[in-house]
Amino acid sequence: LTMGLSSRFPGQMIPMVTESIVSDGMVVIVGAADNACALPGGASPTVSLLGVIYRPDGSSAAVGDTVDVIISGVYPVIAAGSITANNLITSGGTDGTAIAESAGSGVLVGVLGPALEDGVSGDRVATVINPFIKQGA
Repeated sequence: LTMGLSSRFPGQMIPMVTESIVSDGMVVIVGAADNACALPGGASPTVSLLGVIYRPDGSSAAVGDTVDVIISGVYPVIAAGSITANNLITSGGTDGTAIAESAGSGVLVGVLGPALEDGVSGDRVATVINPFIKQGA
């Protein structure tokens, strides 16, 4: 059973100004300006992830728009590769997608939280939003 888009249980949301063009389900980080968010600089970033963009109507937000960012709860992210339930999810690149983290020994990686279901590239995968930094073992 794939929950995908049906698994929308956003928790706390905060309004932020976006420094990137964003749409529903994209992973974001804290932006350069105060109270701003932006797309990550790449895959498996060493900076903390902030949360996931909430735009259930499917529209995109332009740079400078105010958007809702989900910082807790469960929400489907956009997979950029194969994800298995319970994989820890990180940024898949500069496009707001998500991948399973695979940090090497001693490497820090920003983690969004665990996936609740399996998925492949292009799928929406329900993920617990509970950002933290992990050090690879």
